[in-house]
Amino acid sequence: MLRKIALALSLTMLSGCNVTPLTSLLGLGGGFQADGTKGPRQGDTEWTVFVYIAADNSLSSAVPFDLNEMEAGLSSDKVRFVVMADQDQVGDSRIIEIKRDPAGLNEEIVSPIVNDKGAVIPLNHEADSGDPKTLERFVQWGVKNYPSRRAMLVMWNHGGGAFFDPQHLKSFCWDDTSGSHLNLVDLWRSSQQIASKEKFDVLGFDTCLLGHLETAYQMRDLSSFLVSSEKTEPGEGWDYQAIAGILSRKPEIYPREFSSEIVKSFQAFYKKQEGDPATTLSAIDLEKVKERLVPAVNDLAGDLLTGLPNPSFRSALAGVFSQTAQFNTNGEEDSVDLGLMGTLLQKNGAFPSRTRSLAARVNEELQRATVLSLTTGTPGGAYNGMKVYFSENYNPAYGNPSHQFFGTAPWANFVKNYAGK
Repeated sequence: MLRKIALALSLTMLSGCNVTPLTSLLGLGGGFQADGTKGPRQGDTEWTVFVYIAADNSLSSAVPFDLNEMEAGLSSDKVRFVVMADQDQVGDSRIIEIKRDPAGLNEEIVSPIVNDKGAVIPLNHEADSGDPKTLERFVQWGVKNYPSRRAMLVMWNHGGGAFFDPQHLKSFCWDDTSGSHLNLVDLWRSSQQIASKEKFDVLGFDTCLLGHLETAYQMRDLSSFLVSSEKTEPGEGWDYQAIAGILSRKPEIYPREFSSEIVKSFQAFYKKQEGDPATTLSAIDLEKVKERLVPAVNDLAGDLLTGLPNPSFRSALAGVFSQTAQFNTNGEEDSVDLGLMGTLLQKNGAFPSRTRSLAARVNEELQRATVLSLTTGTPGGAYNGMKVYFSENYNPAYGNPSHQFFGTAPWANFVKNYAGK
């Protein structure tokens, strides 16, 4: 989204955390089951949502509104929301345990600040939310102190676009005080540290432009499902009152259903807005991405690479990418929607039957991997759940395994050759 990223993590809270009340909305100043769906539950909490709010930037003023939405929506003692918030004032970093506000949406925050005794928040109360170590400490502390049966992790901040900058690597969670930020490499490395012991049920990016195949593959070991947007998100981001309400009404909800309900709540929120804002949000099954979709994309890439020397094949291919590019808006440069690309290849008689068949398989596997994909204010068929990198000015960092590994080496090789690099 344009105004924020959110990190939500579903975990149960242990008792014994020292808390201090947060007074005003504007007054800022152990483990769980690896698969999240089986085994004995620990205590009475079904879900805990941990939100990593990296708002030491232009999004700082948006934080109180989302905290208030969480308070207004939460109504079950079987659901917990835990937030690490870092805003643009020196010494304002804190961890907040969300409590229900019976008064609903208002200008007061009733939730207490948690004393983590320095485990996450330093003594000067100024955390670097752009440092991957801060994210790791928050998650590790949360897992230890807030165990629950199921867990969701959502990142809250600005989100970067495609891979056009050699140093960009899809960045997010900018901290203006420190000048640092996270990227997919950082998140992947952190996820390896976390996923070696724990695995989330749902990973959410309340941020712009992270709805890429590459994002999904990087997060395959960290979570079962991914919720993210192909496009920029409007300023309001996710509807946390609705999300907290979904969990409160049905604490035993399964991760797959919950991920789809987040998508539905997002679409419903923006359908009510004036001006028909253009939005996308998708829930993706990461196991199917890893086992089926990425191999299908790579098989298609091998076929496209083989056809490149043929002038008529290349000309038809250029036409396909030209058609996909016309739907790209700000931040979506150097990417193509997988479903749109697959459909255009599949229906174009200029391509041999093998190419069309492989394109059809990509679409089939994309549909299998997509739990739900909904849009508002976008052309029909333009957005189908995930994008993939494509550029006529190939970025060498994309295929450099020392920087990142997306599992798409054959696709990277095709794009590189198409660009003549």
